[in-house]
Amino acid sequence: MKHMKKLYLIIGLPLVCLSLLLTGCAKTGTDTGRTVKTSAPKVSKVTTSKQIRNNGGLWYFAKDLKYKSNSGMEAFTFTKNGKVTAYNVKKYYASYAAAKKVKGLGSFGKGTYKLTKNKQKQTVLTLKMKLSGIPATYTFKLKKGLAKKYKGLTFHGFNAVRTVDGDTVNGVFVQAKK
Repeated sequence: MKHMKKLYLIIGLPLVCLSLLLTGCAKTGTDTGRTVKTSAPKVSKVTTSKQIRNNGGLWYFAKDLKYKSNSGMEAFTFTKNGKVTAYNVKKYYASYAAAKKVKGLGSFGKGTYKLTKNKQKQTVLTLKMKLSGIPATYTFKLKKGLAKKYKGLTFHGFNAVRTVDGDTVNGVFVQAKK
């Protein structure tokens, strides 16, 4: 009889603890009617020109946010006085300072930019640059705004079509934030 009590205690106690634990988990996992706030980013309502001009951060162009390239991505910085610098980067950085700190910027061109509207009322960003000493013209047609989260960063920007000297590529033109 004494051995049976020990056996019941050895087997029964862990089963009781496990059942209490599972009951507690089940109650926390059920919907109790509370509203859950989502942290999905919102598309900015600030005009396109203000977003680009009044911001000293990096703007990235890639085929999509998950795009992987052995040669890196293009990133740009814009100043209020119409100057642009192009960089080659291996990954997205939360800020220009963060990229500079880890020496993640490879400058490959400087020039000027201009923002205009086309007949379809799309914002057109035109960059006239010298890329490694060779003149080049970049044209970005900025379409609808986008806001997404990816790899711990929040991206705000636009779906875009980039044309470089006759070569056209669809992609995203975005800026990353923590």
